[in-house]
Amino acid sequence: MATQTPDPRNFQTWEDAFQYPLPVVRKLEQQLRKNIDDNRQKLRSLVGASYRDLLGTADRITDMDDRMQGVETHLADIGRKCNVRAVERASRNYELMVKTREAGAQEHLAIVARTQVLRNALAVAARAIRRRGDALLVSKLLVLARLLHKSLAESAEPPRILEDLKRKLAGLRKKLLSYIEHALVWPNQDQGKVANSLCAYSLVSSSTPKEVLRHFLQARFEQLELAGQRAEEGGVLEMLDLYRRTLLDARTLFPRVFAEALAELANVPLLQDGMLAVQEGLSLDVYAAWLPQDVRAFTPWVRHESLLASDVGSALAAWTKQAQRVVQGAVEDCLGRVGDAGAVLGMRKKVLLQYLGLSGSLPGESYVGSVNKLREIFLAKLEGLASERAKSIALEAELDADNAGLPSADSLDLWRLSTEDLGMAHGAKHLRQTLLDQRHGRQVTLRACVRKLDDWMSSLHAFWELTLEMRSTRWHDEMDIDFDDLEDGAELHKALSKTDAEQVQAALRTAISTALQQQYQLVQQRVAASKTPEVLLRLLRELDARRLGVRKEYGAEVEIGFRDDVVQSLQHAIAVATVDAPLEKLAAGSAKPNFVAASLWDGTPALPVQPSRSVFRFLMGLQKAMSAAGSDLWSARAVDLLKTLLAGRLAEVLEGSLSHRDGQEAARTNGHAEGEDEEVEEATNGNDHSTEGPPDIKDEHSRRKLIQSLFDALYLQRIAAAGDPSTANSLSSFVTKTYEQAELDNTARERLQKSAGEYAKRTYLLFGLLAPASNS
Repeated sequence: MATQTPDPRNFQTWEDAFQYPLPVVRKLEQQLRKNIDDNRQKLRSLVGASYRDLLGTADRITDMDDRMQGVETHLADIGRKCNVRAVERASRNYELMVKTREAGAQEHLAIVARTQVLRNALAVAARAIRRRGDALLVSKLLVLARLLHKSLAESAEPPRILEDLKRKLAGLRKKLLSYIEHALVWPNQDQGKVANSLCAYSLVSSSTPKEVLRHFLQARFEQLELAGQRAEEGGVLEMLDLYRRTLLDARTLFPRVFAEALAELANVPLLQDGMLAVQEGLSLDVYAAWLPQDVRAFTPWVRHESLLASDVGSALAAWTKQAQRVVQGAVEDCLGRVGDAGAVLGMRKKVLLQYLGLSGSLPGESYVGSVNKLREIFLAKLEGLASERAKSIALEAELDADNAGLPSADSLDLWRLSTEDLGMAHGAKHLRQTLLDQRHGRQVTLRACVRKLDDWMSSLHAFWELTLEMRSTRWHDEMDIDFDDLEDGAELHKALSKTDAEQVQAALRTAISTALQQQYQLVQQRVAASKTPEVLLRLLRELDARRLGVRKEYGAEVEIGFRDDVVQSLQHAIAVATVDAPLEKLAAGSAKPNFVAASLWDGTPALPVQPSRSVFRFLMGLQKAMSAAGSDLWSARAVDLLKTLLAGRLAEVLEGSLSHRDGQEAARTNGHAEGEDEEVEEATNGNDHSTEGPPDIKDEHSRRKLIQSLFDALYLQRIAAAGDPSTANSLSSFVTKTYEQAELDNTARERLQKSAGEYAKRTYLLFGLLAPASNS
């Protein structure tokens, strides 16, 4: 470890340094030499700093000398100029300077105060408008702002923001006028606030009471028009409420209450007004002392031109006429968008009750004439709705549809429903409807027509119930006054409760009659060109049922003079279409060679007791054709019409079959004669010349066919004449002619007629639709 170097400051003498070893002494020497160099550098630095301080001190001494010389020079000059006159002049100038400085400060403070109050007034006014405050307060603030603006504009140094404040003042004035117009029409507003709004308008616009009244009525009228544009029940009721409030407010406020309110404004200086004093935003407690005297003493000026009660009455009369026209127009527009009769009646009750209530709110006024006009408007609408309800029966679109085909024979069979699931979960209504549709042959088109007719009857019933509600409305219970207190009140009550309902019911009856007549005419127009007379006939039946229903329920008489002709034409078309195919088969069967079952004949001589197979097949085919068309179509008249047509056509077919059979027999006879020898031919020719009878009964076979045809004719005559004996006249000539050709005596004729009659009695039930009504 190296020996530590000793501290020289601890040596007493220089010999003490050499008491240590040589390396220590050498380190000590080096340390001392280093310390000496450091001290030398410090001394040199101290000497340099002291020298600079000495130089600065010398400069300061020189500068002080120069300044002292200048002071001595000035003192010498003051001494030369210091006298009494100069001192007094200086004193006067100083006092003037102080006064000028104080006056400028006062003027500046006054301008600042006015500017701040102006800004505060505009801010408070804008805030009051946003918060829907009192319009009169806002008008007073704007009057104050206008005064301050005028004062600042006339000052020596107007503030730079004055133009900006002027624009704000003008904008707030427009906003206030708009705000007043809105405040005048707010609902549920008391008359005190309305009076304040009118006073505010008078202050801001410097209007006379007559001009204020005109503005008030104009604002309310514009609101009436605006509410009328909504074209809904709420808008109309709002109009009537505004109409009532306008009349009440105008009669209450003008002229006395409004004149008193204006007089109160001119009694107190503006800055002492209580409404302004409580506005903290104005800071009048701070700035009022700095405002000019003319502003502090200003009292609002209003124009006190006289407004007489007669002037108010004239203005209200003119306004009422215009308002009533607007209300009536709004009611018409609203009703134009309403298609529900119940809604119309509800609106009628509310509107008329509110209108009648005006007579209680405003005694001395009669509104019966206006109520009658409103009654006429509602009546016209209800009559129009009645006409629309009745016209909804239009069936043209359903008849023009492509699905107007006829139901098949199988679809008319009620037993077919036994294999179908009719869904009885919700009662038997669906089952009943299905059975009715099946029984009456209602295919797609007819079902659509029936649904429309049912809906039509339901809508008529609902409308009729509404007319009955009109009669049962108790107006007394919901009115604030009695009808006896109104002019012509008894007649008005009768009109509201009875006359109006009767008029609407009469309009409904007329509309129903017209609509049904149009549907009958529609069917009549389609009779000639229709390919489905069955649909038209069934539709006529549905129309007849509804015609009877409306006559029973509503007393609507519908006279259809051409109905029987249309029904007869349709029944004739159905009968023709029904008998054509069976008659063609009968004619075709009669034209073929037939074997007469003479072995089945009875009696002496033997006569037939049953018709031929072709005739029986014809009757069965006819029965099936009638069933296929629909058993509901065959009324007694329709069956009689078919039998009449059938008798005439049967006579033609039977005569044609006999003629055809005679031709065949003649050809057969001629062919046989050519094949025999001359002796047989001569014998035959001789026999022909000796016979005086007709040539068509030359042999027994032909005679049997003729007798069988006679029985068929007698049988068909009984069937065809079952309903009306006169229908068999067409066959009578054929029977008479056949009697003569068959050469039967009277006894045989009677037996043949009796057999045909008995067989008809035994078999008529096989042809149920052709059965006589007495046997059914």
